Amino acid sequence: MSRANDRMSVTLPPQLLAELDGVVEAGEYGSRSEAARDALRAFVTEFNRQTGLSGSLSGTVVVLYEHDHSGVTERMTDLQHDFSDTIIAVHHVHLSDHLCLESIAVDGTGERIETLLSKLRPLKGVHRVKLTVVEADR
Repeated sequence: MSRANDRMSVTLPPQLLAELDGVVEAGEYGSRSEAARDALRAFVTEFNRQTGLSGSLSGTVVVLYEHDHSGVTERMTDLQHDFSDTIIAVHHVHLSDHLCLESIAVDGTGERIETLLSKLRPLKGVHRVKLTVVEADR
């Protein structure tokens, strides 16, 4: 007999757990597990939209990161130089004393943009990487 669900353990910062509990308590979900499953479904769907890219694409990569995290700012700059064939503009905003938001305009092959995303996501200090692709008649 197989189980309907598998178990896993997740470690969360206290603030994020409090926010999750707030969603559950607001009546949107019956449990933390239900809310986490819904969030993971959304994450997997979004991730899959950002993989297997092909053809000529234009869009924006938004990166939320902690600028004071060890080396992340320098690494972001290095990547911008490494991908100068694809990155056409960068807009940097200081959201707080420790959080920055970069909007990176990209134009190039889907494969090259996907490679950029795969180098941004694992950087220590990066909280979020999101690609939005726009249809552009050329």
